[in-house]
Amino acid sequence: MSTIPICQCNAEVLSNREIGPGLYWIDLLAPDITRHALPGHFVHLVVSDVSEDSSRQTWLRHTPLLRRPFSIAERDPDNGVFGLIYRIVGGGTEILAMRRIGERVNVLGPLGRPLEPMRSGRPAIMVAGGVGVAPFLSLAQETVRDSRASPEEMTVLFGAATAGLLSGEEKFRELGLHVKLATDDGSAGYHGLVTSLLERELTLSPDRCAYLYACGPTPMMRRCQEIARDEGIAGQVSLEGIMPCGVGVCMACVVPCVVPGDRSAPPRYERVCDTGPVFDMQEVVL
Repeated sequence: MSTIPICQCNAEVLSNREIGPGLYWIDLLAPDITRHALPGHFVHLVVSDVSEDSSRQTWLRHTPLLRRPFSIAERDPDNGVFGLIYRIVGGGTEILAMRRIGERVNVLGPLGRPLEPMRSGRPAIMVAGGVGVAPFLSLAQETVRDSRASPEEMTVLFGAATAGLLSGEEKFRELGLHVKLATDDGSAGYHGLVTSLLERELTLSPDRCAYLYACGPTPMMRRCQEIARDEGIAGQVSLEGIMPCGVGVCMACVVPCVVPGDRSAPPRYERVCDTGPVFDMQEVVL
């Protein structure tokens, strides 16, 4: 059981800006959450606009009712600020995109199981799809900040549908990591799926990957699982999904899991919000 405290607070919005087509970055002031967060943790936000000066009709202010989960992409513990990346995919994120500087958003966190820390002597590849890049921004920054591993030992393969959705890759370059891009439409980097880019990288430079991280769309992570299994590479996946409660009570986010290396055994069901969102690469059945 985790000993990291879970905090609830009304965090001040310090910035909320569009960084790509329908893609946003929001910075929130929440010192207690920021202090305890680790790479891979997520927070649960009330995205509805309940501020006193809201222009929305009263009966709409608490819509949507359920919180929304977002992986922590960056944190500044000295100033108590953390950042999130999100994309408008529905009514909740559309409302969140309208939140203004100075307003407050109710936040619960940090939640979930963090990523396995990187360590020197174990070169790693992070495969990110779309907003799945968020936990790896945090992981890379914290690794460099704490000198756990050198930037040369970390490779990021970042894929999206088009170049405009690759925002954040410049932060990896500033840290000195190896960064390679993939787009479905060929507008930036490799023309094709990021998993195909992973296969090419493992063929050309197998010594660059002793550990594999993946976060993004389920088909992408499933293919990463298959590649890791074929190549005998250990690693982790960080799942995205709907988590109504975020604390392991409602059981709405369960996923089938097996003992790594024995997928013939009957699956057990684990809660993404509590046991996850980070799982062993071969544990979760995608």
